[in-house]
Amino acid sequence: MKLAECLALAQLILTRYVLMICSILGIIGCFLNFFVFSKKNLRTSSCSIYFKATSIFNLLVIVCCITPVIIATYSREDPALYISIVCKTRAYTTHAFLMMSRSTVALTCVDRFALCSSHAYIRRLSQRHIAIRLVIITTILWLVIPIHVLLLTDVQLSGRCGGSGVYQIVYSIYATIVTSIPLVIMIIFSFWAIRSVQHSRARVFPIEGHVDGNENLAMRMKKRDIQLIVILISEVVVYLLSTVWYPLDTMYLTITASIVKTSDRVAIENFIRYLALNFFIFLNSCSLFYVHLLASKRFRHECKELFLNLFKHNQNNIELQVRSAKTPNHRQQINTFPNNTE
Repeated sequence: MKLAECLALAQLILTRYVLMICSILGIIGCFLNFFVFSKKNLRTSSCSIYFKATSIFNLLVIVCCITPVIIATYSREDPALYISIVCKTRAYTTHAFLMMSRSTVALTCVDRFALCSSHAYIRRLSQRHIAIRLVIITTILWLVIPIHVLLLTDVQLSGRCGGSGVYQIVYSIYATIVTSIPLVIMIIFSFWAIRSVQHSRARVFPIEGHVDGNENLAMRMKKRDIQLIVILISEVVVYLLSTVWYPLDTMYLTITASIVKTSDRVAIENFIRYLALNFFIFLNSCSLFYVHLLASKRFRHECKELFLNLFKHNQNNIELQVRSAKTPNHRQQINTFPNNTE
């Protein structure tokens, strides 16, 4: 078997089986993520708004973007490779939903930095109503900005879905920029948030009984907020590991575009591009709930409480159903007793 055939088979296995399993787990994880951050003790935080929004966007990525790719592996031909509207719609929705998810993670980093800041006017940015507005604005922006993808992407003569000519080069530059910006924001503001927490602790804990001005910041930082920062950092790490390959691959292809390549080299480059563009990025959308579980003890505790509450709720429903099943019979006996005496 040739190298190109081996890599094509590996790509098929990764898409058909690995991505399918990850998608099922990802859908479950997105729902659980949303329910956990909707709990009464967590939903008061502005950070929970961003986490819930990210869960919704990731769910849309799985359902609208990953699922059609998986289904296409079970058919002879992918509709996106010969039907223009399918090609355009899939390219647009994939780009828009992925950017919404990335942007909300970046906004979460900014929110945690604001919360940890020693300046009161910066801390005011960490509020629920501001988070809701920013999520709405982000959603609208990423429905409007990628309109060019919907207009200029189409089925090409080579049998692929994408851009052509100058637009292909422009889109590569555009995609590298818009993918890198959220990543840079995540890294910078996560670093500043961690530094702020470290500095606030250094200012407060060595001085017992002395709290004034900015020195009470660490004491006002709740354990819940620290755990949310831990969860956020885990998201940033996973996002970095899953997304950084796409800009690198795009720059590599741009630099080597004029080089004559062998068929094996082209096959390897196509496989690497598949991993960077259609596997690792999608894997990120499916994995965040499980990353949260591994990263935060508090999150595991909240999940455990969620399951216990659901179990108790089901038990109460069963008891009510049993009681309601017995009550009509009892009432019927009471109602029929006078008629029998007559």
